[in-house]
Amino acid sequence: MGTPGPSFLCAFLLMVANPAGADAGDLFEVYKSAFGHPATGLMYHHRLDGPGGIAVLSSPEEIARGEVGGKPMPHGYGSGIQDIALENGQLLFALCEAHERTGDARLAARARDLFAALCALARISPEPGFVPRGPHPDGRSYYPDSSRDQHAAYVEALWRWGRSPLATEEDRAFIRDTLHKIAARMERNDWRILVEDGSRQAHVGWTWRQFTSVGAVTLLSFLAQVAEATGDAQWRELYEKFGAEKDGERWKKWLHPDAVKDWPPLTLYANQFCQALTALRRCETDTGRQAQLAEFQRRWAERALESDAFDTTRWRRLDWAGERSEEEIRKLLVPLGLDPDKPMTALDLYAAHDRAVWRQPGTEAHRVMGKLCYGLATVALHAALLSDDPALRAKAGPFVQRMEREFAEHQRDYERGENFNRTVILGLLALDRTTGRRGIQ
Repeated sequence: MGTPGPSFLCAFLLMVANPAGADAGDLFEVYKSAFGHPATGLMYHHRLDGPGGIAVLSSPEEIARGEVGGKPMPHGYGSGIQDIALENGQLLFALCEAHERTGDARLAARARDLFAALCALARISPEPGFVPRGPHPDGRSYYPDSSRDQHAAYVEALWRWGRSPLATEEDRAFIRDTLHKIAARMERNDWRILVEDGSRQAHVGWTWRQFTSVGAVTLLSFLAQVAEATGDAQWRELYEKFGAEKDGERWKKWLHPDAVKDWPPLTLYANQFCQALTALRRCETDTGRQAQLAEFQRRWAERALESDAFDTTRWRRLDWAGERSEEEIRKLLVPLGLDPDKPMTALDLYAAHDRAVWRQPGTEAHRVMGKLCYGLATVALHAALLSDDPALRAKAGPFVQRMEREFAEHQRDYERGENFNRTVILGLLALDRTTGRRGIQ
């Protein structure tokens, strides 16, 4: 895959020639050509269309040793295959949303292909119900230390496809079987994610039964989706049981809209909870709970859009600053024209992004700005678009259009796919419900 193919070049040239006319569909094709692999049909975290081809990924031999770059890394961070279920799962969810809003046959075809590719994740592990980190393009190699985000995004993707009019009865049978196995494994392990062989808790495998907003969203959303997709009474009963536990504390306290103000500091990866909230809201049949969840989600999105990104009670710094001290953070930001003492929202930071840094791949400025001035904004915009609140969607629309245009112009400067993946997802979610145009005018 060292040389870009004709489909890549055509789509890319079209966008560069007319960036204002670039849409989520065009950008999807460029993303797939650059980060996808035909053997699996999946998109990877590292760019595969460069001179190194798939050699930029950890090799099957290294994966088997649980290493990345010659160092022990059982959960595969930095391997390029660590977030396959997360990134492709969120992408399939967005494709289903976009297709149902537009009826576009191209989106239907892309969604079908990606669903077929994701089915393989349920088949490569000998452990029923385990969602691995991978696979490598060889279709076999993966890391056996998974996480909450891989499991949750995978379930959400299958549930969302099963709800689509595009899904066949055979697809739904596969989804019923797969989600039942995942849920059964979670139940056996007291709602914790264990590594594949069950010998220990996975890297981000904390129990979903904890009484927190994060725990309540995760556990109830998961059970609601499994109950709906399988039609199995046991999962519906568990959903109601956990919802009623401790006098209904999960609903009365942790999913009450007032709990949003006390949600832990948002992270670069907090957008995964927006998708879980959307799934829970759509599965819930009680109108009162639906309204409660809608308000919870609206306030969550507002907090992400409006809170000061430098306030450590509102946003975590670890994702972009690492373990740096306050003095080191200041030295890092001042040359970039940023002052951590000046309140700035995620969208303010995106507007302040020094566009010249786009052309400096591999630099610390490129890395920091990619996370701080771009990544945080994708979290806030993801929340706004999945809230289904017209005002929030209208606010998000222009920012998403700008992101699409800029990625069309500068995407060659990105060797890692996180922001590319998120931009394509946002573009799909921003498609107008009735006209098929990007954003809400």
